[in-house]
Amino acid sequence: MEEKDPIGNKFKSSFSDFEKEPPVRVWENLQKELHLVPKPAGFWAHFSAFSFFTKVPVGFYLSLGVIVVSIFSTVVYKEINRRHTIRGHAYAGEIRLRNGSAELYQVTDKTLPWDSVTHYHTSVIDNYGHFQFSKVGEGKYLLHIVPDGKSQMSTGYISSWFDRCENSDSCNVIIINRADKNLEVHLVKNSKTAQ
Repeated sequence: MEEKDPIGNKFKSSFSDFEKEPPVRVWENLQKELHLVPKPAGFWAHFSAFSFFTKVPVGFYLSLGVIVVSIFSTVVYKEINRRHTIRGHAYAGEIRLRNGSAELYQVTDKTLPWDSVTHYHTSVIDNYGHFQFSKVGEGKYLLHIVPDGKSQMSTGYISSWFDRCENSDSCNVIIINRADKNLEVHLVKNSKTAQ
């Protein structure tokens, strides 16, 4: 009779005290706990994992959207910051002009004479001689002050360009680049009434 392998004998003696194998349902319960079956993903889990049209995660599109919005808002912010304010007071002699209008013209010429001049905006001069132009873009401008025809100051002073000029060819150019402008504009005396 053939002798058994010593390892086989040890194996048999080691497991000889065990009872018979447990029922199948026990192994099934253990298998469920050891190897969890993944639950089917719901709609939102599927949506956040992949887009409907491609296998690209929706997070990619969200990140791309955030980048586009931030670039757009940066461009808008810089464009808004490139706008400035021109404000100031108009004087008839030493007295502030009461009522009138301030006319702003944009100049595209680089040198005199000013051929390419276009009307940009008109502002009302209040009782304190104050005028203001908001959201003015960068560039070169001419300022024309016109006193109200009904006021007493219109008889002693004529409409003038910035500053103390009768015509636009000799007036000062206002350059808007990085900062707002505060101006004091003085009208030219009417030579007819001065005599």
